[in-house]
Amino acid sequence: MDLLKERVINLTEQNKLFNALYQNAEMGTSSIKKIYPKVQNSKLRNELRMQLSNYKNQTNMLTAQMRSQKLTPTPLPKMTKLMSSIGIAMKCAKDNSTENIAEMLIQGTNMGVIKINKALNKSNTAEPKIIQEAKNMLTREQQYIDNLKSYL
Repeated sequence: MDLLKERVINLTEQNKLFNALYQNAEMGTSSIKKIYPKVQNSKLRNELRMQLSNYKNQTNMLTAQMRSQKLTPTPLPKMTKLMSSIGIAMKCAKDNSTENIAEMLIQGTNMGVIKINKALNKSNTAEPKIIQEAKNMLTREQQYIDNLKSYL
């Protein structure tokens, strides 16, 4: 394979990984903003404020990294956000308990972990820096899950 073709493949894989991370942070931000007003438990509200801050920081950092490499972040499809919002509204209308909200958050975080792992597994030629960022994000996501378990 010639070097130019190999470089294009590497950039494509890297862009997919960047976008998986970006979209995870975007979905986390969007979901927490929808759920937060429904949360009654003050400890869980504090947990969500911390997560929201982390997701916003990740979005900003990833956007800057991508732009420095002349890449454009791909936002989540509007339909994905809409379906998520409808799901959150329906589940909270049915059961607004702290346990139910924690369960929804864990399920959503697990979905993000799966997507990041899939992108990471397909991105073995991406730059080590972005691979490490993906691994760091997975660690943070697992920490979120572990923290949320106490509300079940």
